[in-house]
Amino acid sequence: MKLYYSPGACSLSDHIALLETREVFEAEAVDIHTKRTASGSDFLAINPKGYVPALVLDDGQVITENVAVLDWIADQFPRLRPAGVLGRTRLIEMLAFIASEIHPAFKPLWHAGTEADKEAARERIAKLLSLAATHLSGDYLFDDEISTADCYLFVMLRWAEKFGVAIPEPLLRLQWRMEQRPAVQAAIGVEEGALPRHREREIRSQVSENPEHHRFERPIHENALAAAYYRDADGKLAFIHTEVPAEFTGQGIATELARGALDIVRVSGRKAILICPFMTSFYAKHPEYSDVVVG
Repeated sequence: MKLYYSPGACSLSDHIALLETREVFEAEAVDIHTKRTASGSDFLAINPKGYVPALVLDDGQVITENVAVLDWIADQFPRLRPAGVLGRTRLIEMLAFIASEIHPAFKPLWHAGTEADKEAARERIAKLLSLAATHLSGDYLFDDEISTADCYLFVMLRWAEKFGVAIPEPLLRLQWRMEQRPAVQAAIGVEEGALPRHREREIRSQVSENPEHHRFERPIHENALAAAYYRDADGKLAFIHTEVPAEFTGQGIATELARGALDIVRVSGRKAILICPFMTSFYAKHPEYSDVVVG
């Protein structure tokens, strides 16, 4: 098998699902703008639709469309779909909901919509995610075992985090569980390694506190930095805002900043109150900071 994907696109869900099967397969990145693969091939010759995912089977047949690929994977590896007479039906039902409702709702955020369009999109996505959260019946969407629908929803949650969409707490916990899975970590590692890197965007990992400006800082390059702002709250630090320059979003910088800031708070013996939505989201996925966060 060979999966054609674009880094960070919805095809990440197929990448994760295939890794969960533990079967041998190849994966090759595609530039969706030039329609060329990483090896220089014409992607349109593989998938005339010109978008990912495209899964080439061992016999040469090609499956396109995310729902179809994820359904095929679950059909070949039943542990990735819910059990029961209606198991496959429920899986397709959820995959279709994600593909037809949640996924396209991000369009104004990805394609430079007006500020009003973007805000409306955030509100709509938040409502759709709240509806998806009602389907959780355990650690994952279908009881306590991962399905290919969880893989797809996880990608939507990553996008929601990127664009500042409110995520219901049950889905934050789902996102955190997914992030701990070796298959998820491996897929993200491969895809982020495939992203173009520019020397001026090389980042430094240390986070430091700047008491004069009431913020924790994470240098990026030259004069660019990410910052987590706070105010004093009776001896505690109330985190009120996290800021990352727009050109550096989606690189995990805010997450590293949050982790570093709370580590510093812990070492100093202080406590943190989380008002900032991003810090609240981070804590929901990282309960190991419960000794630091008090509100």
